[in-house]
Amino acid sequence: MDCGQPSFPLPSLSFNKMNKSASYNFLGIQNPSYEKTKFVILPIPYEATVSFGRGTRFGPEGIILSSRYVELFDEETKTEPYRKGIFTLPEIPIESNSVPEMFKQIERTIQKHLKKKKFIISLGGEHSLSIPVIQSHRIFYPDLKVIHFDAHADMRNVYEGSRFNHACVIRRVTEAGCEVFSFGIRSLSGEEFEYISSSKMNHVFYDIDTYDKPLENFIDNIPDGNYYLTIDLDVFDPSVVPEVGTPEPGGLRWYSSLKFIRKIIMSKNIVGVDIVELAPKHPYSPSCFFSAKFIYKIISYLSQN
Repeated sequence: MDCGQPSFPLPSLSFNKMNKSASYNFLGIQNPSYEKTKFVILPIPYEATVSFGRGTRFGPEGIILSSRYVELFDEETKTEPYRKGIFTLPEIPIESNSVPEMFKQIERTIQKHLKKKKFIISLGGEHSLSIPVIQSHRIFYPDLKVIHFDAHADMRNVYEGSRFNHACVIRRVTEAGCEVFSFGIRSLSGEEFEYISSSKMNHVFYDIDTYDKPLENFIDNIPDGNYYLTIDLDVFDPSVVPEVGTPEPGGLRWYSSLKFIRKIIMSKNIVGVDIVELAPKHPYSPSCFFSAKFIYKIISYLSQN
């Protein structure tokens, strides 16, 4: 395959031997001038509360390394979206075992780049990192709403002794005042169902009710406004993306999800995105490449606005 990009020697398949050299940039492109950049890629290899498969801390590495083999030309939009400027930031170092301190570190980083009017695409890591990321966006967009793609409701009040577990992320987001529209949900507890039923902040479109209907039919259920997209990769059918923290039968497919996301981006004001819960076994797996291509498609759609 001719990717039309600089070629790099494949590093060892061991994540522990990754070489964070100058080639460790999304798409393998040389970082442009930060000041002229529209998009920034922020790797956050945070993994503290996973409850099934481990390895989400390797998600950002897997995405970035596999992204070097994604074609720069997007056949759908007939453009080369990277020309809008994509700057890959250094990983946020995971230096603290304290969840509040880690969240503060993430918030400081996000706010720094939002002040410079950058569009941030955060790469996880486990889903709980979305709590400080979304909270930081709310400072700049007080009316912020969230579109949530996930196999799981993530609305437990406490899980495994923590209110900041990855299974509690959407509960914390709605408690902070964000209205949430969830898609792909196909696993939840009785507690979560009761919370959804009693909350005016949660709008859940269960996978079983949408799988045989075009997702874009549900666009009218989402009012206009400023939106943040949080995408847990287990929202996809595990035959498409098997390497996730907690896979579930059912789920979205490639083209139907792209069509839906493109319509969302074209009709709403999207101000930030995160991609979380990739748990790759090695950095050149199909799941890593899928994730990298998926992110570039999102950038392609955002570049049309």
